Amino acid sequence: MASFKILFSDYFNIDKSVLDLYGALNLCLSSDLPLFVDPFLLFASKKQEYKLLHKNIVEHLVILKNIAVENGTTAGKNNLFKFREIKQNWLGMSKYGNEGKGLGAKFAKNVVEAFNGFYNSFGNEVITEESHIEKLTILNSGVGKDFISDFTTNLILEYLLSYTEEFALKYLEPNQIKEFNIRCVFDEKLKVWLPKKFKLPFFYLEGNGDFIILTPIDILTKDDSIINNNEFFSNFKSVANSIDNHSLRESINQYFRSQLPKKPKKDDVNYAIKKTSLLFPEIIDYYIRLKEENKEAATKLSKEKIQEILDELIDSLTPLCDYLLKHSDFYSIVPTNSYDESLKRVMFLKSVIEDNDGYRIFYNDGKAISKEDTIQRIFRLTWYATPFDVNAEVNNGRGPADYKVSFGGEDSTIVEFKLGKSSSLTRNLENQTNIYKKASKSANDIKVILCYTEGDIKSVNRALTRLNLLNQENIVIIDAAPKRSASTVKGQKKHTILPFNNLPLAKMTKS
Repeated sequence: MASFKILFSDYFNIDKSVLDLYGALNLCLSSDLPLFVDPFLLFASKKQEYKLLHKNIVEHLVILKNIAVENGTTAGKNNLFKFREIKQNWLGMSKYGNEGKGLGAKFAKNVVEAFNGFYNSFGNEVITEESHIEKLTILNSGVGKDFISDFTTNLILEYLLSYTEEFALKYLEPNQIKEFNIRCVFDEKLKVWLPKKFKLPFFYLEGNGDFIILTPIDILTKDDSIINNNEFFSNFKSVANSIDNHSLRESINQYFRSQLPKKPKKDDVNYAIKKTSLLFPEIIDYYIRLKEENKEAATKLSKEKIQEILDELIDSLTPLCDYLLKHSDFYSIVPTNSYDESLKRVMFLKSVIEDNDGYRIFYNDGKAISKEDTIQRIFRLTWYATPFDVNAEVNNGRGPADYKVSFGGEDSTIVEFKLGKSSSLTRNLENQTNIYKKASKSANDIKVILCYTEGDIKSVNRALTRLNLLNQENIVIIDAAPKRSASTVKGQKKHTILPFNNLPLAKMTKS
């Protein structure tokens, strides 16, 4: 049976340490990792090539600002304001595959309006050490984290391609490399993007596969960028009080207080913050300056976040997949229908976790990884090499469902994951999947509930009893609590994993 090759190192038959020494992220080639290139890490780095990249990004944004100011709202139709998602770096929020939306007409409209309004002074800052593109996200709700990620990656694409080419030529076999002609060089005089040829790793086992881009791990972050809207709003008062200009500080605080009702709610506070920032835009620069002054701490925190996601996803998922491959026929089953197939895989995952020490993948240094995202990604990997269509985070107008598994237009099943300790579990069990089913016209649904403690299990069972859902086949509780070693339990047999088709299911066809 072929090896399960979801990591870059496995796919190209190289040792993981080679990537570590080169400084590149070991990509997951089955789904995006929830990581992002953060331009602040380029600014904060001691590497001169990173500092130059940050400078080039700002200069390009100034070019766009000048075009926006010169042409007004019509500039939004200019393709220079639109950027495709660079899917070949396998970074982002897609739980399956690497397809994304990129930055299209909506982004172009928002950024042109920003440059002709509040952000007209971009590139001429005097309070901060440098200009930062993240400034565009602080008050502009239409320009967010996706902008930072996609824009930055597009503007440093030539560097990333060169970085990847250097690795490929040094460490990969000739048959694993192919030449690609990629638009990545901006001609400032002509104002066009020009192509350049690179020899890159590609999906050689699939024949005429797409290329792959490696990313240095020290420019990646998780969740929000280091300079971000949420933190600015949360720390507004402390930022205002840190301003060394006494007159400005007092004016900001006085105006902010004047915008608040007697008993302000969160929305009232946020409204007052925005109003104050529009009147005193310097406060945004003071917030950014605080980030600049504490760049070493921000860089350290980013590294910790990256290690966390690698521990949770890479180091946890791959052993499970290898285990399934070596000890079962899990990846070579004969297709039936979407409901049976989904239930089989959920039950097999339950067996691995409960009976074969698979629970360990949900713990890091003895602490539970309390995130639905982890089990969602693990479930997607159980559909490796399947003829079924498995779409993650399907949104059909009623909010996203975790997965929709389908085989043709008339056969589909919604699969949703929840933590047993979730405060919204009861409400979710009662309403949410029925809404998804109606929107998707799906006849079937499966709920998977991950529990870390006996208390979680009892709580879930009480909720199911109240809703008359106890012992329903399509509601599967997985006990991820740590288990005692079988050898330490008197008279207890050591668990062995059951063949996939012999799992102890109540029944395999939904009534």
